[in-house]
Amino acid sequence: MNWFVGLLLLIVALAIVATGAFLLIGREQTWQMVAGDPDLGPFDLAAPQRAGRPNDALLCSPGLCDGVKTDGELPVYAMTPEALIAALGTAIETQPERKERVDDGADPRALRYVTWTDTMRFPDTNQFLAVDLGDGTSGLVAYARAQVGYSDAGNNRARLTRWTGAIE
Repeated sequence: MNWFVGLLLLIVALAIVATGAFLLIGREQTWQMVAGDPDLGPFDLAAPQRAGRPNDALLCSPGLCDGVKTDGELPVYAMTPEALIAALGTAIETQPERKERVDDGADPRALRYVTWTDTMRFPDTNQFLAVDLGDGTSGLVAYARAQVGYSDAGNNRARLTRWTGAIE
């Protein structure tokens, strides 16, 4: 029975130390120390492959993600890819999430942001690619993936849907 009490005390002590570190160091910094850079880097949106876990989301305009399971369909937009990304960037910046644009802006047809959840500050990488469909229209591929955890409870899909739905 003494070993059980000792084990229980050790677990409680570790939990207290972990909570203290989480609060003193900060949530974002703690996750960065544990899991690395919150920006998971570029993802090949021209040939998307899903993570295989329920912590990512993929939305695509028709014909852009054939052969890959998507979480929803985006419309075809009556604008150039560059105008679509500019409009999406404006829409994203008006959203309330804690976010940071992490791509270098070199490709005017693409965007990449890192977002953090409110309470635990779990980081997610969100990436967008606008594709010229001809006749002055564009399609969009939107992909978000969680850095930490097996499931994101649908947060990535909800964010992508909200952000792309705010395009004017």
